[in-house]
Amino acid sequence: MESFERREIVFERDGPRTCFGCGDENPSGLGLRFHETADGVEVEYTVPAHLGGAPGVVHGGIQATLLDEALCMAAYAKEGTPVVTGELTVRYERPLPTDVPLLVRSRITERRGRSFFAVAEIQVDGTDEVATRARARLFAMPPEAAPPKTSESAV
Repeated sequence: MESFERREIVFERDGPRTCFGCGDENPSGLGLRFHETADGVEVEYTVPAHLGGAPGVVHGGIQATLLDEALCMAAYAKEGTPVVTGELTVRYERPLPTDVPLLVRSRITERRGRSFFAVAEIQVDGTDEVATRARARLFAMPPEAAPPKTSESAV
């Protein structure tokens, strides 16, 4: 079996990088830093308390954002194309705590023409217990609208 080294996914483009999830030029954003793995992508993130819903619990909208970002990044990393989300289904199985490291993983399960199907999950980092799951249908952006994928650096 071929070995795969976990790699950080790096964007290099001329325009602003202001995406709420992964943009490094959005001071109000999450600043997610994704890594490509053999199966898909993953990101570690600690949700600060001010992004909670109930006290000490990660807001469901933030969980959906983390999952959506991971789902789209899986297509970008594994299929070489930026995508937009056409459908997102989230299943909240148990509350996630704020101020605790989380691990979000995603992978592509199927490709049909210019659309992709993917799954993702969130768990407290260091545990095997999945708290939130998602599945999505993603659509490839037309090449003229897509930012270029220019490099990945080994971590």
